[in-house]
Amino acid sequence: MIEKLNIDIINSLTLSELDTLRYIDNNKEKVYELSIQELAKNTFVSTATIMRLCKKIGFSGFAELKYHLKEEINLSKQNRKFFTFKDILDQNLEGVINTIPLIDEGKVNAIVELLNKPMNVHFFGKGLTSTVLEYGSKLLLSHARINTFYQDTHIAHIAAGLMTKDDLLFVASLSGNTHQVVRMAQIAKSRGAVVVAITGSSDNALSKLADYCFNIYSLNQVKDDIDIVSRIPILFVLNIIITTYLKNEDRFKKPQVERN
Repeated sequence: MIEKLNIDIINSLTLSELDTLRYIDNNKEKVYELSIQELAKNTFVSTATIMRLCKKIGFSGFAELKYHLKEEINLSKQNRKFFTFKDILDQNLEGVINTIPLIDEGKVNAIVELLNKPMNVHFFGKGLTSTVLEYGSKLLLSHARINTFYQDTHIAHIAAGLMTKDDLLFVASLSGNTHQVVRMAQIAKSRGAVVVAITGSSDNALSKLADYCFNIYSLNQVKDDIDIVSRIPILFVLNIIITTYLKNEDRFKKPQVERN
């Protein structure tokens, strides 16, 4: 609770109020069960001091403070929840199953047509999402479709500035607002390149920039402030696009030899 408060609010508290706040923050579950009189007794302050503290930190009174404590307690328990092997399987499967209806076949086919043309193909992302795009790049390379995957943001932005209508850029971001990725798309788009984006929602900066945007189903999962959100739905969409291209008969159609 304390770490979320503005420094100006912290500085406005008296020593007794600050001590009380620390007590509340360190004993959330216990304080939730206490009355204001019991809390006052435990912290050696008056009920008036507790009421002033509540108002200073943004609550109408002690009841609202306790409601907020309950939310924090529930969130903490959720983060500490033990997930069974089946839970993990179901969560990963859920992401894919709920992404399937969001995949537009028409968009996939349009991108496949572009991949069948002699266009320069590029991949860029940040963080864990970047790894998924690297997979897409290597999958194409393994089938002799030349492309470029960028790890360095500076190099990527320079390359975007050199793109033309003959370039096809794949980008991905769960939030759709990762500034390095959005900037990459902006630069490429301004140069006439075709931008394909995979994001977690339809209302973000990246989706508005992209020529073709695929939304995925994503559960926001954070444990102990660590990002554990699955990128499998992004991988799934990218794999659908690329395997559709690789299995497209036009790509493998060989010119027939005339027989005399």
